Amino acid sequence: MRCEHVVNRLTEYQLGMLDEAESAEIAAHLETCADCRAELQALERLDALVAPAEQVKAPDDLWDGVEPRLRPRRGSWWRIWLASPRPALALAAAMLLAAAGLWLGLRGPVGRSSAEVLASDYQQQQIVAQWSQPLADDAALGMMFAGLNGVGEER
Repeated sequence: MRCEHVVNRLTEYQLGMLDEAESAEIAAHLETCADCRAELQALERLDALVAPAEQVKAPDDLWDGVEPRLRPRRGSWWRIWLASPRPALALAAAMLLAAAGLWLGLRGPVGRSSAEVLASDYQQQQIVAQWSQPLADDAALGMMFAGLNGVGEER
């Protein structure tokens, strides 16, 4: 048997609360282990110190005088939250936000004309094209300048 197990069970051993088999194992261990014997002797000295203390029984009506003076404990945060009007307010706010989002979503982009939307779509397409074909814009720009300057025209 290991000392760790014996030390954890010494109080029960001292008070005679163990079954016979375990009590016999601990007694055998105590014969061979000086450290565990010293621990048992310390428990016995402590018991001898406490034994003369007067054992007082609490009055039967003690709890009746203590209970009304106890402050109620706060419950968990979610029980307190559910007991307050906050859940109803939170639900109302969520429904209001959902309704506003749905209304705005059905109206389309706010304050933008269809030309602005098309220009925005064109810009997005140009960004994608520039990313996948970096020289495409330069070639288009060169063709535009060539057309403005009259390069390539016959005179």
